[in-house]
Amino acid sequence: MVMKLSQEEYEQIEDLSAANYGVDKIALYLSQDKAEFRREWEKEGSLVRHHYDRGQLVADFEINQKLLENARSGNITAAQIFEKNRERVQVENLKEQIYFGTE
Repeated sequence: MVMKLSQEEYEQIEDLSAANYGVDKIALYLSQDKAEFRREWEKEGSLVRHHYDRGQLVADFEINQKLLENARSGNITAAQIFEKNRERVQVENLKEQIYFGTE
């Protein structure tokens, strides 16, 4: 059974996941049954999971974009954090390539 949520609720999922709220807290915020919401989140390709992941991605992008701007303007701390994030992503990509191969 597919969970029915409004567009506003999907946007709230994005906003809450961007602010690092977990699945159970988002279910509580939306007045949804925690177990049912988690099952929906765990389904591959579900709209709940899509919007949860999108919220985190958008937040990561905005933070990294600001770090990049600050690094380019000469902020050494921002440059160091940005480089550390870049290295983390490269390691994650290599792990995925090793575990799942390339297309």
